[in-house]
Amino acid sequence: MVLQINSIESLLQGIVVDVLAGEKLTVMVGETVRVHLGVDYRGPDLDGIIHISWGHQDTWFNEDGNKQGDFSAHFDQSFDWVPHIFACDVLIGGDYGAGYDLYAKIEGVPGPDIFAPTLLNVLDVLGAAEFRNFEITSYDKL
Repeated sequence: MVLQINSIESLLQGIVVDVLAGEKLTVMVGETVRVHLGVDYRGPDLDGIIHISWGHQDTWFNEDGNKQGDFSAHFDQSFDWVPHIFACDVLIGGDYGAGYDLYAKIEGVPGPDIFAPTLLNVLDVLGAAEFRNFEITSYDKL
């Protein structure tokens, strides 16, 4: 069983900005990011938890505790591989900055946790007002 991050979208005041997994998304602190995941499953009826976290990948993944969430996941009994799709909303809080990485896993199921491939440098979080190109463009005699 391999967990896959399919796409990511920002939910800002009713405007949805959708990007494919691996592409860069820019959001503001306080916005919600919806992470779309998919996994194929076969086996007994069971429940697990999907854990999604933004942070920075070093030797291990350094999570930002203000940019993560845990979501219930149910898998019905099946003898055949069945695709399961999940959409999980993560509130973006805490610090702002560029180059956040994203990882997701299924935990609380028999055996080791199921990890999706980590997506590197896919989120920039704006938190402060920014200006650029401020200049005097002309002046006139009145």
